[in-house]
Amino acid sequence: MNNKAIGLLAAKGLVIWLALSLAGFFAGDKLINTLLPFYETVTESASNGYIANIKIVEDDVVFYATAFTAQPITPERSLPAGSTIQSSISVLHALVPIVILFTVILTWPANCLKQRLYLLAISIPALLFISATSVPIQLLGQLEIGFQNAAHQAGLSRDEPFVLTWMLLTEGGGRWLLPALTGLASCALVVKLTKP
Repeated sequence: MNNKAIGLLAAKGLVIWLALSLAGFFAGDKLINTLLPFYETVTESASNGYIANIKIVEDDVVFYATAFTAQPITPERSLPAGSTIQSSISVLHALVPIVILFTVILTWPANCLKQRLYLLAISIPALLFISATSVPIQLLGQLEIGFQNAAHQAGLSRDEPFVLTWMLLTEGGGRWLLPALTGLASCALVVKLTKP
């Protein structure tokens, strides 16, 4: 690839990123709304003891977690079964990994229509993977931060669960890196599958 081709590819990526960002800004709540049942399923699978109810309230994705078993906070304190607590993130925050993933996939230089169609087909499982590893875990991680703070205030330490570790990793840059790598891996797979 020469310098001109690299420059054109970078310009294409910038235009695609800008278009996806604007679409997300003006209509992102509709996309996130279609993913809410998926988020609920993943959240319930990743947690141990919550019934998930996730809604969009104003510009936030709000997770109402109802404990169906008592959730221990400290040895003396727990969240009683039937109690509902909540956490939230903004819709725009939830869209960041999706915008990055589709920017990579749509910017990839396809050699033919078949390759472009394969890229669009592989974007669906890639979208589900990125969605499963971002929003539901962030919402659960925020609940865990509340439990960690309550234990700390009681002068106790609490083991850090995986969802909290993963949330901290994604907040530390993983939320950008994971969709970029997933997009590149998806594109590499399509290139391999469509090789003559």
